[in-house]
Formats: sequence, structure tokens, C-alpha cells
Amino acid sequence: MNYDQNKTKREENIRIGITIALVSLMMLLLSVAGTVRISRETQIKDKQLKKTQLTQIQSEDAPAPKMAVAKTQVTTISLTGADREFLEGLTGRLKDGDLEGAARLIELNESSFGEFPCMYSGETLRREIADGTGMVFLKPTVVFYGDFKDGVPDGTAAAISVLSLEEGKRYDYSYGSWKKGKMNGSGECGYRYYDGVTEDITVKTSKDGMFQDDRMQGQITYSSTNRQGETAVWQFQTKDGVIVLNDRWIKETDAKGAVIYKLLANGEKDHAYALSERAIGEDRWKNLILFSQNE
Repeated sequence: MNYDQNKTKREENIRIGITIALVSLMMLLLSVAGTVRISRETQIKDKQLKKTQLTQIQSEDAPAPKMAVAKTQVTTISLTGADREFLEGLTGRLKDGDLEGAARLIELNESSFGEFPCMYSGETLRREIADGTGMVFLKPTVVFYGDFKDGVPDGTAAAISVLSLEEGKRYDYSYGSWKKGKMNGSGECGYRYYDGVTEDITVKTSKDGMFQDDRMQGQITYSSTNRQGETAVWQFQTKDGVIVLNDRWIKETDAKGAVIYKLLANGEKDHAYALSERAIGEDRWKNLILFSQNE
């Protein structure tokens, strides 16, 4: 009997021991799992925190965004009362074809402006060249008046360039039909000394005819006036600004043996236009006041 009781008691103790062991094992496993979970959550939170901190640092280091600034370009040039008087007077003289009067005004006021090119139109002086009729300064002493399109003369226009030379004060001129910034069609160009001439020189010339891209084409009329007021006139043919020789030109040899070509003035045997062999082949028959903003 005692044996059976002892056996039963031992078995019960074994079951209790096993139960305690199982409970302890389960508690150990739960503890390990919790530790792993907490470790993973901590790693995730650390990564999120580091990412947030990095973003904040990059945001602080990044340059501030640039604000759009509205650009307001001032294109008008301020004028004094004297400036307006000069511009109106010059416009009127060029419009009326008074080239000497225009040259004298330009000479007196050549230091008025310092920004080129500029255009006077509608009582306003601007830096850009607008379409329409107006007066354009390429330099203080180089002025164009007439029709403009796309920033260049296009239509009817006149140009004047005022020079101060050793032999006197002079203006070069050209006027007529222009296309895309060059003389195209009928027109005239030349020069005139208007003050200070003391030597016996040619004081006025004129080249009248047809132009193609600034060079004369076909028959032209050339006139020359000396200091005494005597004028001689010649007519001859040109191509691309070069004289076309014909039987009216006389070929001679000077005292040094150099070849020269002479053309008698129309109806006058006492006036001959003479050119050297080199000069006869030059493209000198052209518009000399080019519309170039690089002048």
C-alpha cells in the first residue's frame, strides 16, 4: 500500500516539475520574442529619426529659392530742353533736305548723347530702333532720317556724316531708296565742304543713279564743283560699283609712263575726268555711309 502511495506521489511530483519547466520555457521564449520585437522597433525608429534629421540638415544647407524679379528695362533717354530743340531742328532740316544746315547743327551738338544707336521719333529718344519714320544716330556725327523696318533703313531715307578735316569741314551724304539696310533703287551720294576751305580743291561732288546693295549699277551722272563754283558733269556706265570702259574713255600715258584714262565732260572739252589704271578698276562708285551699328 505504501509502495503504491509513494509511486503515485513521485509521479505527481514529476508532472509538477514538468509543468514548471514548461511554464519557465514559455516565459523565456516570450521574453526573448519581446526583446527582439523591441529591438526591431528601436532600429526602425532610429532609421526614421536619422532620415528626418538628414532631411532637416539638407533643408537648412540648401540655398533659399530665388524669388522671381520683374525686369524693367528703361529704353528711353532723358532729354533736356536744349536736347529737344536740337533734335526737332535737325529733324526739320533733314526732312527739308537742308544738308548744310543739318551738318552745322550736328557739329554744334555732337556731344549731346553718349548711347548709340538711338532713335528719335514721336518726341522721344529711345535706345532701340522701332519700325516707322524717325531719326537714328549711329554715332554723334552719323545720322539717318527716314523709314525704318526691323532695325534698319527700309523705304526712303537720307544719311549724313559730318567730318572735320585739315582742308575744311565737310559732310558726306546719301539719300534715296533703301531696302534691308542698303541702298537699292534710285539715289544719290556725295560730299560737300561747307566751311574753312582755303585751298583750290573740289568742294562738292555728286553721284546720281541706280544702286544695288549699296553699289551703283548702270548709267550714272557724276558732277564735280571747284572752289570757284565751276561745275563739270560726266555720264558713264558702272557695274557693281566699277566703271565700265567704252570708246568714250581715252587711254593715255603720262610723263612717267603710267597709264591713265580720261573722260571729257559733257559738252566741254576743257574738263576731263582722269583716273589711273588701278583706280579705274576700283569699286569706288557706291554709298559710303553704310548703316552699320559696329561703326
